[in-house]
Amino acid sequence: MTSQPDVLDEIGQLYMTELDKLPLSELSRMTRQVTAIKEAATLYHGSLQNALHNRLGEQAQCLRRVAGKETGKVNFEVDGFLVSADLPKRPEYDQQKLKEAVEALRKWGEDPENYVGLEIKVSEAKYTAWPPGIRQLFEPARTLKTGKPVYKLEQVTAPDSQVATNDSNFGEVA
Repeated sequence: MTSQPDVLDEIGQLYMTELDKLPLSELSRMTRQVTAIKEAATLYHGSLQNALHNRLGEQAQCLRRVAGKETGKVNFEVDGFLVSADLPKRPEYDQQKLKEAVEALRKWGEDPENYVGLEIKVSEAKYTAWPPGIRQLFEPARTLKTGKPVYKLEQVTAPDSQVATNDSNFGEVA
């Protein structure tokens, strides 16, 4: 297997101002290579974790049982290595049953917020489809934030495809 991090070293040697000036073809090449490295690293990391689980999982589970727990972290030593084996909890709740439980709390005269966090979510697709009056009601509670911009580069193979898809909008008189 060839060493992939050459592109990482290449990028690491450049200042941001130098990266900004690189041709799109170079940025595209580097992006593809870094994406491939990232995917491979994720795959390899998973394989290594599986190998460690195959080798150490039974011992870790036995120590959890002795400690009277099904999940959590246990530490032990093997072949001169201190192993920290964590089996995190990932609880999932049935949303309909949670709604029913919250309603039961209200009927008992309890404030559900003393027991559970209540969060109302609004689908953006539904929001944009609402009638203006409903949208106006929720507008004061809405803040629009954006994520990080993401760019993808794909080289155009046909030489006559140099026109951007929105170029027809330019030059028109309003």
